[in-house]
Amino acid sequence: MLIAAITVFTLLFGGGIFSFDYVGDAAKEVIQDKDKAKQVVAITKQADKEFKSFTKNVNKLSEQLVLMNKDYNLTRAEVDAFYIQTDKRRRAFLEKFVELRFQAKNRVTAEEWQAMYIKIRE
Repeated sequence: MLIAAITVFTLLFGGGIFSFDYVGDAAKEVIQDKDKAKQVVAITKQADKEFKSFTKNVNKLSEQLVLMNKDYNLTRAEVDAFYIQTDKRRRAFLEKFVELRFQAKNRVTAEEWQAMYIKIRE
């Protein structure tokens, strides 16, 4: 599940080794309108917060799954309920991430967007 989220994260915000700090720094350097740059930086900070929260949640769910699997009497219904809830959380996270990506994109021009990702890869 975490691997899927990281893959989507990479596809939405850029490839390679990635850090939200790189995006924020690139926005500050590339975007000439300082107000727009601040907005993009704020969005990257929100995305970072969402990602850290999701990662923390995944770790807790992993621990919960280990404990569940130790229970010989664990039922199929309990496992199904666990995965249904896990999928809901993952889906909510991914929807938020897509929303944040488009919030950032809608504040910059195509040229600024491309320049930011060129800067990130430098």
